[in-house]
Amino acid sequence: MIKQTGNKNIRKVEAHENDKSFLREYFDAHQHFPLFQQVLIETRTDCNNHCPFCPHHFNKKQLGVMSWGCFVRIIDDLVSIGYNGRVALMVSNEPLLESRLCDMIKYAKQKSPRLFLDITTNGRLLTLEMVDNLFAIGLDNININDYRGDRDDFPDKLSANLPEIAAAYSNNPKITIQKRRLDESWPNYGGNIPQSIDESLGFCNFPFRKLVISYDGNVVVCCDDFMNQTSFGNVMNQTLVECWNDEKFNKYRRALLEDKRIGLCAQCNDGQNYSVF
Repeated sequence: MIKQTGNKNIRKVEAHENDKSFLREYFDAHQHFPLFQQVLIETRTDCNNHCPFCPHHFNKKQLGVMSWGCFVRIIDDLVSIGYNGRVALMVSNEPLLESRLCDMIKYAKQKSPRLFLDITTNGRLLTLEMVDNLFAIGLDNININDYRGDRDDFPDKLSANLPEIAAAYSNNPKITIQKRRLDESWPNYGGNIPQSIDESLGFCNFPFRKLVISYDGNVVVCCDDFMNQTSFGNVMNQTLVECWNDEKFNKYRRALLEDKRIGLCAQCNDGQNYSVF
């Protein structure tokens, strides 16, 4: 239980309890949990940055690239069930390393203009021309995390390629630039960043709202499964809904509803601050 040291924590605990009540009641009524609200697709596994706080810094993740057939199957399946939410074309990788990114955006938008296509990037490869083109072919949103080691001395400084982009899109909500630091402290990504575990962690609803698909088509527990240690079916031989409702996946969820963390979740210290239901 989170210590109730102030109104903020009290509201957080109340929100978590409301989430859990909703999810329990939904499952009792429908015999499955609500459909995912976000889809994250790991089109490849690598990154071109070397941030000292990132799980890439602590783990050697072999290069893996999603097959085009796998990507097409995911998009087609989403469209077949009428999904109209966020589709992030990355997980913990750098999406601009994906040489097929434009083709992926075009394919997804052609299949359904209702998909909200999104990337989060470190911005090192971005140019204004590239941003214009990505939006022109159907990308809906770009989040840029500008990581710098001199934030104390220059808190508002942007990396050399970004001021032109910031000026051109200064009033456009489709692009966000976050001025980030290189000495940040992140949650431990399912134990993939060395940290101690605080047993007072609150409820995590990541596995109830995010469908995360690894480069090889496996559905994993959430975006914190950096090394793709879990698997709840594969999209190449099962539907997305079948993977989402996998009984092993539900075992993780039911444990969370009982304020327990099992498997990979037991090694993780993330997720306790989020409430969306």
